[in-house]
Amino acid sequence: MIRFVLSVAVVGLAGCGGPEPPVAGVPLAGTVSYQGATRASKLLSMDAEEGCEKLHPAPVTEERIVVAPGGGLANAFVYIKTGLEGRKFPPPAEGVVLEQRGCQFVPRVLALRTGQTLAVKNADPVSHNIHPTPKENRDWNQQQPPGAPDLQRKFAIPEVMIPVKCNVHNWMRSYIGVLDHPFLAVTDASGKFAWPDLPPGKYTLAVWHEALGELTQDLTVEAGKPATVALAFRD
Repeated sequence: MIRFVLSVAVVGLAGCGGPEPPVAGVPLAGTVSYQGATRASKLLSMDAEEGCEKLHPAPVTEERIVVAPGGGLANAFVYIKTGLEGRKFPPPAEGVVLEQRGCQFVPRVLALRTGQTLAVKNADPVSHNIHPTPKENRDWNQQQPPGAPDLQRKFAIPEVMIPVKCNVHNWMRSYIGVLDHPFLAVTDASGKFAWPDLPPGKYTLAVWHEALGELTQDLTVEAGKPATVALAFRD
C-alpha cells in the first residue's frame, strides 16, 4: 500500500503601513518526491515492429517511476482540485504537443486546458494509431502515418486523467490531465513544479501519479506570502 506525507510552508515579508494594495496572485513553488523502495523497470520489447526496433540500438525500459538522484519524482500531475469554483479562465492561445518519437509518447504525462489545442505529431518512420480513452470526453481513435499532418484536437470537459494508447504498438502509453483553470502542472525531471500567480484562498491540492496513485492536501495561500510545498510518496 502507498502511504504519503505532505508538508506546506508559507513564507512572506511583513507588510508596510498604509492602504492595502489590490489582492494579486502569489507564487507557489513545489517539489514531489518518492521515498520508497527502488522498483525494477520493465524491459520493452519492440520486436513486433522492425521499424521501431531499429530506432533503439540499446534496450529500452518503461520508466513508470522516474526518480532523480535527490529523490525528486518526475511525471507527477499536480493540480488545484477544489477552491476555484465559479472562476472563469479563458484557454491559452498556444497549444500543447504530444509527440510520437522512438515509438513512445513524449511527454509521458501532459497537462492540458479545456478548449486548448492538442497537436499530435508523428516523428517516426512507422504508422501509429493514437487512441485517447476518456470517461467524460469524447473517445477518438485515428491513424497517423509517417509524414502525416499534425492531428489537432480539443477536450471540452475537465478530466483527470485520460489514458492514451497506440492501437498498433501496445507498449506505448501516455496520460493527459485536462482542467478548466491554469493551476495544473507536470513535475520536471527533478520533481519540481511552480505557479507564478495562485490567487489567495483555501484549496485542495492534489497530486496524481500513474503507479503511486493520488494524494490530496488542504492548502491555504495568503496574500503577499509566497508559498512552498513539499510532497512525498512513501511505500
